[in-house]
Amino acid sequence: MKNRFSEFKRHSREKLKGSCDRIPEKKRRMVVLGMCILFTLLFALVLWDSFRDPKVKDLFQIEHITTLDLPQDSIINHLKDLTDGQKQ
Repeated sequence: MKNRFSEFKRHSREKLKGSCDRIPEKKRRMVVLGMCILFTLLFALVLWDSFRDPKVKDLFQIEHITTLDLPQDSIINHLKDLTDGQKQ
């Protein structure tokens, strides 16, 4: 399995190198820059489209946590009373 993967990797690298070698060296930079711009625009389009989806907008709605109504004789209130007595 590892040999197949390394064989595929070598073969794909040779194909890519052969494709790049066919482009004249003066135009190679423009081709690579054009492809980068194309992929960036495609990414931005997909990202923009995903945020326009109403399901995604609902994910970003923040629901705040409500405070708890603790009974007056809870251990937290006893600890607060103890610490308030020490501060004075």
